[in-house]
Amino acid sequence: MEKNIPLVVPEVNPDHLGLIDVQRDKKSDGFIVTNPNCSTIMLVMSLAPLRSFAFTDIRVATMQAISGAGFQGVAGMAIYDNVIPYIGSEEEKMETESLKIMGTLQGPEVKPAPFKVSASCNRVPVIDGHTMAVWADIRESVDAVIKAYEQYVPPISGLPTQPAKSVQYLHDPDRPQPRLDRNRGNGMTVSVGRVREGLRYVTMGHNTIRGAAGASVLNAELICSRKYL
Repeated sequence: MEKNIPLVVPEVNPDHLGLIDVQRDKKSDGFIVTNPNCSTIMLVMSLAPLRSFAFTDIRVATMQAISGAGFQGVAGMAIYDNVIPYIGSEEEKMETESLKIMGTLQGPEVKPAPFKVSASCNRVPVIDGHTMAVWADIRESVDAVIKAYEQYVPPISGLPTQPAKSVQYLHDPDRPQPRLDRNRGNGMTVSVGRVREGLRYVTMGHNTIRGAAGASVLNAELICSRKYL
């Protein structure tokens, strides 16, 4: 969250790499580009196609896989037949990182996006794949929102590990589901479904590929494509 450090999701805010030049102006012999929290990545990817719509309030409830807890994981007896309604610092990360990622690069720093995110994060007994239910104060019709997802073209293309569809809308009424959809696009696609009046939708992505290792690789590919290396 440092002002001169880009927090990047290539399909959402590739222009924020301009902060590398700010770092180099300070005569650093290198630069830092960081990945967001894995849940933040899924959320902002699902919001990117909706940028043309007016919204000021985003609310999200996550259902996060146990693999997101790291090598130690969650004790088997703690997660079996259970939902843990707390993940340390996760809610704060989603609420702050999303505003930086979807903000506007203005000179040597990013102006945060003009909306608010409220998050409630839960650990569930799923191996891989973070699912989230999202509420947005968007007044457009369901058809208009679905069309925005179907026609979404990311601001970058052609990176080696970038999937053919960075965000894919699924028309099945009971999708996305982690077990069925987490490996779309070799685990790099974020799936969206169940758009309903309100506006409400469900989004899901592979937390250890799209949300972790793959995010690092894709950022490195973007950095190379912009001739920073």
